[in-house]
Amino acid sequence: MMYFLLFLIFAATVAALWFHGTWNNCVTLINMTLSMLIATNYYEPIAAWVEGFDASFTYLLDFVVIWFLFVFSFVMLRLFSDLFSPNRVKFIMPVEMAGRSVTALWAGWLMICFVGFTLNFAPLNSESPGGALAAKPDANSISPLGAWRSFMNRVSFYALSRGNFSGTPQPASADVEAFDAKGDFFDKYHDRRIRYQQAEMMRVNP
Repeated sequence: MMYFLLFLIFAATVAALWFHGTWNNCVTLINMTLSMLIATNYYEPIAAWVEGFDASFTYLLDFVVIWFLFVFSFVMLRLFSDLFSPNRVKFIMPVEMAGRSVTALWAGWLMICFVGFTLNFAPLNSESPGGALAAKPDANSISPLGAWRSFMNRVSFYALSRGNFSGTPQPASADVEAFDAKGDFFDKYHDRRIRYQQAEMMRVNP
């Protein structure tokens, strides 16, 4: 069921973007990627900060924060893009048709990878929501449920690294860390889904 939902998201994204043309799709693809990078890098420290005020809804915070950051970042980046680039670049028809098809498919795959990534910590009261995640994905998985995590871990060295959030600097010579520096992302959220099954609603401390 969950994989069918991901397919629908993929199909809807491709269909929606294909009609917007190559230039619009290129701008959208860049904005989507940057927004997902921002959201993934900062959802943990922001959720931890919010949790410091009220830990009642721990199982909801990560999911809400990452999607808020993604939507907010995407809207702001899109507004700036349209402001500084109001005119579309026109291409000859063969380039236009090929470009809009490739970029629409690329954006569709990116979207289901991000949705699958956030599914890992969605507030769903099931160890295997919708039949997905019955087994924890491999750390280097290229499936929609693990591909974004693998991508983030690779690109978040050096320039895209965040502060030393978990106490495990990576690279060790700098006080920064890559995303999922400990390599325990899937284990952590798999165990949390099990605990959530035993919790009352979303409250840690009812």
